[in-house]
Amino acid sequence: MAIPPFQPSITTLFAGAMLLLGTVVFAVSARYVWRATSVYRATEIPDMGEPVAESLVRVSGTVANKDDALVAPFSETKCVALRYQIEERRLNLLNLFPWYVTIHEATGAVEFTVETTSGSVPIVKPARTVTLTKRIIATNGVDEAPLEQIQTFERDHDDIPETTVWRDPPAVLQPLFRFLSLGSRRYSEQRAEPGDSVTVVGRITEDATGIDPLVVSDRPPGKTVFRMAKFSILGLFVSFTGILLGVFLLVVL
Repeated sequence: MAIPPFQPSITTLFAGAMLLLGTVVFAVSARYVWRATSVYRATEIPDMGEPVAESLVRVSGTVANKDDALVAPFSETKCVALRYQIEERRLNLLNLFPWYVTIHEATGAVEFTVETTSGSVPIVKPARTVTLTKRIIATNGVDEAPLEQIQTFERDHDDIPETTVWRDPPAVLQPLFRFLSLGSRRYSEQRAEPGDSVTVVGRITEDATGIDPLVVSDRPPGKTVFRMAKFSILGLFVSFTGILLGVFLLVVL
């Protein structure tokens, strides 16, 4: 007697898709959460002392002056670590209220030194993640001209749109868009300047002369982890829910 071919139902296909998607999202989110917890897993050191090469460490202190510095694009402030954003006020399907959406973002850093109560710790490479206090430099409506340095910055970057549908809507929608301030832009910076207190997490270099930084932060470890991993934590929750739903559909139904 011939065995009839397997014909998966729509429920089975949906459950399999939920399992596959949930597993992928869970793995990616878990990777970022694990990376963020390096702030806790790192060994706190007061100075270079006798470090073990490539060990994960954390050092807190004051940013020392450095000749080689970055210049923040909106405030024109000298700094050693920087993250800047341009956000535009928009609506979206998930959030029916006006909200600022990031349309341009970048991070930069240079080598610097952290001065502790016990000595100096060289940060010998640019940091990969910068999570510092956000400072709003300017907020401009559609009809307001931004600061001269901001205008120059936007002209020099082709990936920043000069206008969008939110800034230049159809005429019939313009009164509503202006009332909701849609299309307004906000310019912000996160900076570590000489004299600021920071915490740096990274690995001791192979020659044990400094730290190869992973994270530069001005928050306590707990707040730093949450800021770095909050979206990944949400991803873990959503993906785990999807996996449970997929298993339920396959086993129970």
